[in-house]
Amino acid sequence: MLSKDDTYRKIFANNLNYYMQLNNKIQDDLVRDLSLKSSTISSWCNGQKLPRMDKIVLLANYFGIHFSKLIEERTDDKYFEFVSEDDAMYPLLDIGDIALVYKQDFIEDEATLLINIENKNTIRKFILSDDKTYYKLLALNPMYKNIDLKITDISRIKILGRVVESKNKSAFKSKGGLN
Repeated sequence: MLSKDDTYRKIFANNLNYYMQLNNKIQDDLVRDLSLKSSTISSWCNGQKLPRMDKIVLLANYFGIHFSKLIEERTDDKYFEFVSEDDAMYPLLDIGDIALVYKQDFIEDEATLLINIENKNTIRKFILSDDKTYYKLLALNPMYKNIDLKITDISRIKILGRVVESKNKSAFKSKGGLN
C-alpha cells in the first residue's frame, strides 16, 4: 500500500504528465520556459518528489489551469493505466511496466495501440500498408512476430486505447545478473 506522500507524488506526477501531453510539452520545454533544473522536472514527472506550492502555482499558470488540477486526483475516465502483460514492445515496455492509455476504439495509422487479440492484451504499433489493404502490427521485440491484419479482418481485434506514455521500471533492473 502506498503511503500518503507516495500517493500525493503519484497524483501530481500523473497530472503533470497529463497537462504536458495535453499542451504538447516535453520536460525540456518546462526547463527552458520556467528556468527550472532538468533534474527537478524529471523528479516531479517520475513521482519521486513533490514541488513546493509556489512551483505548483508556477506550473498551473504555465498551463493556464487552477493549481488544484495538478494536486487533486483526476476523475476523468479518458485515461487508464495498463500493466504490460507481455514484452512485445521491449525495451519500451517490459512485462509489469505501466502504460498510460487514452481510451479509444479506432485505429490510427502509426499509432501505438493497446489491443485485445485472441483473448490476450498486447501493445503494437499499427502501420497501414501502401496499398491500404492491411495493417502491420509491429512489435519492437524481435522475438515476437509482426502481425499482418487485413482491413476486412479488423473485427478479430478489440482496440482498447492509444498508448500515450510508458513508465519503464524494467530499464533499471539488472539483466543476466549484471549490476
